[in-house]
Amino acid sequence: MACSLTLTGRSLPCRDALGGVKKVWIATSFNADATVSFVEGMWDAVASGEIPDASAALILKDYVSPKNSSSLTQTVNASVENGTVFYSQVLSLVLNKPVAADITEIQNLAKGRLAIVVQDNNDNYFVMGHIRGAELTGGTIASGTALGDLNGYTLEFTAEEAIPAPFLDSTGANLTFTTTA
Repeated sequence: MACSLTLTGRSLPCRDALGGVKKVWIATSFNADATVSFVEGMWDAVASGEIPDASAALILKDYVSPKNSSSLTQTVNASVENGTVFYSQVLSLVLNKPVAADITEIQNLAKGRLAIVVQDNNDNYFVMGHIRGAELTGGTIASGTALGDLNGYTLEFTAEEAIPAPFLDSTGANLTFTTTA
């Protein structure tokens, strides 16, 4: 079957965008009482690159990173030989100052497929792993060497999807963004 494409082009935008991640939001429960074990069917359908809402009640907790330290990188992975394309979404999340409770938190984050919403410094919200989920795939716990070095965690979350992370309308009725600080 032939491939049908519709291209619209893109002009040069204004120079008013900022880099970096402001907050990361991770789902701790789905349907208000069960932990997230899969995310397929969790979000409304993507339309024009955006998800309007969660398909059922979704509670997200914030993970606040120091400014200028965390990033979301999406990579196009295409194979001409196989005719496949997918997108790797990698969140590098830095958290300062380890405390004892973090050990359990990191273990819990590593156990499942997560629903992760990344808020950038332009207040755009992106859903990582909106169909297949995101997973904690690596990271470090560092004491630092010099007095000004990072004393904390760098956690790497990865998702692989058929499309780039869609934007999220953060005003959805089924979304609860819970701030911990």
